[in-house]
Amino acid sequence: MRIENNLGENIDALQMSRLIIDEYSAKILSYAKDKPRSVLEMCDVLGIPMTLGYRRVNALTELGLMGCQGRVLTRNGKWMKIYLSKVKRALIFFENGKIRMKFELKTGEEKWTEDWSPTKVSREKMMTC
Repeated sequence: MRIENNLGENIDALQMSRLIIDEYSAKILSYAKDKPRSVLEMCDVLGIPMTLGYRRVNALTELGLMGCQGRVLTRNGKWMKIYLSKVKRALIFFENGKIRMKFELKTGEEKWTEDWSPTKVSREKMMTC
């Protein structure tokens, strides 16, 4: 199964590797691996700014790497969603000049990114020497 964004577009390995190796995404996936956590709790414990925490959780959820496990009632009487990481293992491959990523989910399902190669970079974005 390929990984798609919320617009139904396949995500390439370079885009996905940037998200996964992002400090906040990595912390969130690790912290919520065994027990569902609220974004508020993750941000508080991990020292992540609240807006960035919500952005990362939303991005990871849209890609199927995290899932909402329900809601809990806070002491203030407000409902808060709790999230759990679905990722068991993430692998980055460099083979034949292309980068690929594979995610093994806790369910046993595997998700692959689209291959990324330097030829996909437009000439406008390439730096000249």
